[in-house]
Amino acid sequence: MKRLMLLVNALIISVSLMATVKEAHSYSFTYLDVPGAAGTRAVGINDTGSVAGYYWDGTGVHGFTYNGSSYSSLNVPGATDTRAVGINDTGSVAGYYWDGTGVHGFTYNGSSYSSLNVPGATGTAAFGINDTGSVAGYYWDGTGNHGFTYNGSSYSSLNVPGATGTEAFGINDTGSVAGYYWDGTGNHGFTYNGSSYSSLNVPGATGTAAYGINDTGSVAGFYWDGTGNHGFTYNGSSYSSLNVPGATGTYAFSINDTGSVAGWYYDSTGGAHGFIATAQPGDPTYNTVPEPSTMLLMGTGLAGLVTFRKRLGRIHR
Repeated sequence: MKRLMLLVNALIISVSLMATVKEAHSYSFTYLDVPGAAGTRAVGINDTGSVAGYYWDGTGVHGFTYNGSSYSSLNVPGATDTRAVGINDTGSVAGYYWDGTGVHGFTYNGSSYSSLNVPGATGTAAFGINDTGSVAGYYWDGTGNHGFTYNGSSYSSLNVPGATGTEAFGINDTGSVAGYYWDGTGNHGFTYNGSSYSSLNVPGATGTAAYGINDTGSVAGFYWDGTGNHGFTYNGSSYSSLNVPGATGTYAFSINDTGSVAGWYYDSTGGAHGFIATAQPGDPTYNTVPEPSTMLLMGTGLAGLVTFRKRLGRIHR
């Protein structure tokens, strides 16, 4: 019995250490530039490593997907500007577009586009899409900016209590959402688990933006401090910076279930390029398919990040 208790105690200590020890991140980088584009921004990544994003050239702004070997352009019929930003494991894409009537969200299932417009909104922007097809994004109306989720038949508004404005971006397969809000004290990230909000603030940052959330609750985003803009990941217990080698600024936007991150960076000439940062085994965000007991031990530690009040639409323009 004594030996059994010692073993149990050792296991508890080991699990505790696993949850709190921070390790240095280890990534290999893949750089994404759509052929012929003046600039490329990668935004969403799914569990197979396929990416959604957008690029610009002499004809305007266009969405794209990248499957690891080739790029495919996405242009909503009748749109003057199309931006793909989310992609799920079936390859369905979420994004937003402009036309003569304003800004609208959309989804694309590989063969057809469907517009998303929150009832009563002045404009709608869709961002994240999970494997059930549920979408997260934000809209604006006469009262300000509000997050939303859409389950295929109805919209639900998201408003952080006490916030002046709320914007949602990432959604995982459990329906948890990542986004940011602003209030009288500044700009803050949040996660929402379907019943309650948790504020997220990166220690030491001047401002932080949280955008992507995977099925284990790890979050990706970016922050800025006295040295510039940096990507980051948050694994439920610690933050780690992510900086593309040689970049003047790094912006992480999504994280898949293996811990790989998609985003973009600026180079010394001001050019914009997409990237995939592939997590290596041993990295704290690297995940294999967890055992059910491991999932229980991991718990619901979604917390993480402060955000800034710049609208994503402004960042993308």
